[in-house]
Amino acid sequence: AMEGFDAVVFAYGQTASGKTFTLAGDSVNPGLIPLSTTQHAEREFLLRISYMEIYNETLRDLLNPATVVRIRQDKSKCFFASPLQEEVVTTEAQVWALIERGAAARQVGETDYNARSSRSHSVFQVVRKSFASDWRRKAADEKAPRGKTIESRDDAVHGSGVVRTSRLSLIDLAGSESATSQASRRAEGAFINKSLLTLEKVIASLTSDAKQLPHVPFRDSKLTQILQPSLSGDARVVVIATINPSAAMVEETKSTLRFAQRVKKVVLKAARHEVVNDKALISQYRSHV
Repeated sequence: AMEGFDAVVFAYGQTASGKTFTLAGDSVNPGLIPLSTTQHAEREFLLRISYMEIYNETLRDLLNPATVVRIRQDKSKCFFASPLQEEVVTTEAQVWALIERGAAARQVGETDYNARSSRSHSVFQVVRKSFASDWRRKAADEKAPRGKTIESRDDAVHGSGVVRTSRLSLIDLAGSESATSQASRRAEGAFINKSLLTLEKVIASLTSDAKQLPHVPFRDSKLTQILQPSLSGDARVVVIATINPSAAMVEETKSTLRFAQRVKKVVLKAARHEVVNDKALISQYRSHV
């Protein structure tokens, strides 16, 4: 994502196998979410963060739970969730505050294998706009008026003049597991397993050896609708398959590994998203005259 590519990272595996900790971590061992927002010495960044969950096929904004979030389609027929609250962050502490705020609003419950199992899929998205490293100095030289945002000063980017934009989605999937013995969790489990099964069907449809399938069933669940722009577009996709070493989880472990094996067959053509600043183009043309 730092290089201008859209990317999706999702953790897949049975409950109590470490998915949430792998993505979130803690203050001592930060996970992928806080690590993904670290800065790079050679570029300046503007980060906008949103955080939502899919619970029983209903979308909830974890940063603004009172909002009614719906799936919509843009002109290119790509699905997206709207409205979603976005927070601009500039420090690691702000990122941690959003992680904790969202985690506190997530649906969790006790299952046969985990006292605090995530009963929803969560989607943590980072929209990143990056500029050449000399942006700050040259923006200061131009003495931009106080209160202007980074986005309103794109014309201050000289140097390479390249503005990179990308969207990174980090998805913590609810635990894939057999039917629970608790009646209160069976309805949740049905929704979870249906969405995971649909995800597996989508992955199977995208593999090179599944060209005979008539269509990719993105519409069959909210989870796959959210993933559709990335899985059918130009993003890079990474799957973290987590397993529980318990002997009681052998069948679940086999299922997880089979899913990971299928994902490896999916081939996508990632494309970098860059916009060249007008001033940089003019300077380049003048240098050739």
